[in-house]
Amino acid sequence: MEETEELMRLSGRALMAQMSEAPGFELHMAGSCVLGLTSEPSTDFNILILGADPEAEGFLIRSVRRARERDLPLLVTVSPAIAEAMVPVSTRLGLKAGARAPLMVLRDKTSVGSSRRVKITRALGAELVGIAGDLVAAGFEVPRDVVARCMDVGITETSGVETYIAWDGEKPMSVVSVTLTGNTAAISAMATLPEHQGKGMGRALLSHAIADYRQRGVTRFHLTSSPAGLSLYTSVGFGRIAELSVWFL
Repeated sequence: MEETEELMRLSGRALMAQMSEAPGFELHMAGSCVLGLTSEPSTDFNILILGADPEAEGFLIRSVRRARERDLPLLVTVSPAIAEAMVPVSTRLGLKAGARAPLMVLRDKTSVGSSRRVKITRALGAELVGIAGDLVAAGFEVPRDVVARCMDVGITETSGVETYIAWDGEKPMSVVSVTLTGNTAAISAMATLPEHQGKGMGRALLSHAIADYRQRGVTRFHLTSSPAGLSLYTSVGFGRIAELSVWFL
């Protein structure tokens, strides 16, 4: 399988693992296409990943229909291999184009490091899970109760998603989640308190996590970057392998 399509599929699995405990969660999969819906009226928690699959057009149509049936918005991320061909369908369905999102990869041979030393803890137990949720809500400007319903509930020992917090003394500053599939790790929910962004805390946390997972046998890391996170990921060593189209319902 071509790497972009493989990583889009793994990204879908990672997102669904994070969202699976949210109220009203609904999952549909077909080949490299994944739809996850919750009860929240937010595109952050109603996501369609559309890979280059023979069933992609039909899956897109069914997904938009289902989102409308539930009166939900939808964030659609589309493989570059099919995006142009899907434009007439997306227009007919009423989807609006957003900025493209780079799919980025860090491979085993790329060295990482940070000059800043920070305390890192895994978010387990009610208190630390609550702190991780506070950081996500602040970093992404999402209502705290929404994060509690859609993400806090999925941060457990056995969920398959591991979440870490970086501290400056006694103050929690940054958070990141990692989802493993074999020797590949998906990076998601990377957030730093807005007033402390750009000061190296996120880089220190991400570098620490990468080093730790490499010791556990991980050789490849991937993520889909927002515009705000692009400079951080580039500084750590992530490189673009594709530009994904983004559409909104």
